[in-house]
Amino acid sequence: MRPKMTSFSTASPRPVPASLASASPKVHVLGLGSIGCFAAHCITEISNGPAVTLLLHRKSLLDAYRQNGNRMLVQTPEGKHISSDGYGFEVLENRDKWYHTSPEDAPVSIKEPLSEPIENLVISVKATQTVEALRPLVHRLGPASTILFLQNGSGMIEDVNAHLFTNPETRPRYLVGIISHGVTLNSSFDITHTGFSATSIGPIPRDGENLSEDSDLHPDGSSDNYLLQTLPHAPRLTLTSYTYTSVLQLQLEKLAVNSFCNPLCALNDAPNGWLFTIPDTRRALLTEISNVVLALPELSGVPGVAERFSVDRLEETVNGILMKNYNSTPSMIWDLRAGRETEVRFING
Repeated sequence: MRPKMTSFSTASPRPVPASLASASPKVHVLGLGSIGCFAAHCITEISNGPAVTLLLHRKSLLDAYRQNGNRMLVQTPEGKHISSDGYGFEVLENRDKWYHTSPEDAPVSIKEPLSEPIENLVISVKATQTVEALRPLVHRLGPASTILFLQNGSGMIEDVNAHLFTNPETRPRYLVGIISHGVTLNSSFDITHTGFSATSIGPIPRDGENLSEDSDLHPDGSSDNYLLQTLPHAPRLTLTSYTYTSVLQLQLEKLAVNSFCNPLCALNDAPNGWLFTIPDTRRALLTEISNVVLALPELSGVPGVAERFSVDRLEETVNGILMKNYNSTPSMIWDLRAGRETEVRFING
């Protein structure tokens, strides 16, 4: 069953072209924090869109879904309450096998683990969890699969290739995504969309492909890739598809902000506004970040890069974000307070 959206207020969905809708594909979502839940809900708002299956790392999460009335709850930036339901569920058992489940499931004595291929996967777990979260799904992912990495940081794909998909010939297609919407997780399957912004995604070339070309994108910006074609039709995501070179620059801009803000706030147990008290440190670190970015071979010869990643421009970008999030506390602080591993390896390298 395809998820249906029930709401007191909805955006106007844009229909997926009939040629795509007739294929009835599925989208699996792995990582059900604020961004994973937000992405799953947004996909259900696509008219004639795909079925959405939520991947649970423990079955007890279904209790929270039941308590929500078997719905994903969303509060919009306007303060209105909407919801979506009808999701499919798979649950991980014994750390390596996935099984169908649902809020209404009764215990069964015999059940078979799932082996059916996954065509489209959105992953939004923390960067540090990426490899282990994907490991039980490796046998269901192949060259016909697409994985969208909708996460903070950089280096997750290299980590996945080194540990899981070592053979370039059998790797899935990869997309990278940058999401700038404000989203807060209130509790499992209950989120608040605190602020509208934008989502940007683009394809990562396979080994051997020309980095200046994108085999998943046609000259007019269209694509044969299902996620690249379909996700722009989710009105709440406000998503745009870009070429690899363009989406890399967007990713690096967000990485520049995170690599300055998150670790320093975490080390000083301070909100973002504290960073305005160390202007000399900010300038010095942004100078180093600028030098590193401008030395990347992937950006060699790209028009406008020198200006876009100049120290002045980076400082302007950082200051603008800090002003908008002056009293906010970066997630790295919460990780440190809770004794969890931080994402610093994927933020600062």
